[in-house]
Amino acid sequence: MSLGASSTPTSERKRSATLPRVLVVDDEMGVRESLRAILQNDCEVLTATSGDEALAIVGREQIDIMTLDLKMPGMGGIGVLERVKQMDPDMEVLIITGYGSLDTAVQGIRFRAFDYLPKPFDYTHVRRLIQMAAARRVAMRRMKNGPEQLLSTLSHELRTPLNVIMGYSTMLREENTGSLSEEQQVALDRIQANSSSLLAYVETIFYMAELDRGLMPLTVASTNVGDVLGQIGAELGPRALEKGLTWRLDAPVDLSLGTDADMLVRLLRALGDNAVRFTTKGEVSIVARPTAGAVSIDVRDSGPGLAPELITEVEDVMSGRNGQRPPRQLGFGLRLVGRLVRALGASMTITATPNGTTCSLVVPDVAESGRTPQAATA
Repeated sequence: MSLGASSTPTSERKRSATLPRVLVVDDEMGVRESLRAILQNDCEVLTATSGDEALAIVGREQIDIMTLDLKMPGMGGIGVLERVKQMDPDMEVLIITGYGSLDTAVQGIRFRAFDYLPKPFDYTHVRRLIQMAAARRVAMRRMKNGPEQLLSTLSHELRTPLNVIMGYSTMLREENTGSLSEEQQVALDRIQANSSSLLAYVETIFYMAELDRGLMPLTVASTNVGDVLGQIGAELGPRALEKGLTWRLDAPVDLSLGTDADMLVRLLRALGDNAVRFTTKGEVSIVARPTAGAVSIDVRDSGPGLAPELITEVEDVMSGRNGQRPPRQLGFGLRLVGRLVRALGASMTITATPNGTTCSLVVPDVAESGRTPQAATA
């Protein structure tokens, strides 16, 4: 007999809203009642006597953690584990069995069981494992509900050690000029370059999180587009030339528009960086031209062409259609592009062929049109 939520007293039902819900699955009544007794102060406990009954409960109830026997009438425990993970991949399952084997332990690992315990079990140990499983379940929920908030926190924690690494590597190089071997010099250069790249990623993560939380308001000012392209050229041009690429910038000298200069630089830097990164031969160009109440900017490359699924994901971020479904394949650069296009009130179309990709931006003159760009959250 299973104990459903309806059989819990009213005071317990109110308290259970903040407690993890555990489903104990075992055909032995003694085991079920023992587990209920040791867990009921920390969890809302439901029980099932068979695999079929357990799956029925999981199908209609929100279960956080399951304790699972392997040998039961009807469907065995491994079959239940496989089905449960299909229904809710993040459910934590603790296998407790008196019929364990190396084969079943391996299968448990394969289907991502939280832990694997033999009978008879230690009650204190089981309770501690349930607490650990509950904590992991909560962490997974928070990460899925607010991934950018989590990344923002991580970015704060990562900045300090990265700055220390970069500082010490710079100090070692400067204080030992002339005494380092070629191999040591190369090693320090690699530490510096990779630390700088990682710090740039961390800063991008933090910036996206702040943008999504509405903490990066648009600061509109008259912006010379040629100056913006010059800044991008100073940063990315040397990298393009090192790869043997033709690097071309083109904008009228007096071309200006009212926009957020910092966001525009970040947007074009991300597009240019992506173009240089994935182009092995040919040309990368950024061309800007005036248009009615706006400026059109084309970022072109002769790389292999952006994959259709990535184009779709960028378009989802720009339009806000992705909702709670975070892009799974986009790198940080293209994720940032989608958010900045939206924040600037701009539009962008992406044309990709096997011979290259063109990202065509239309950035409105906010000061002239009086348009208020959409929120950046995607």
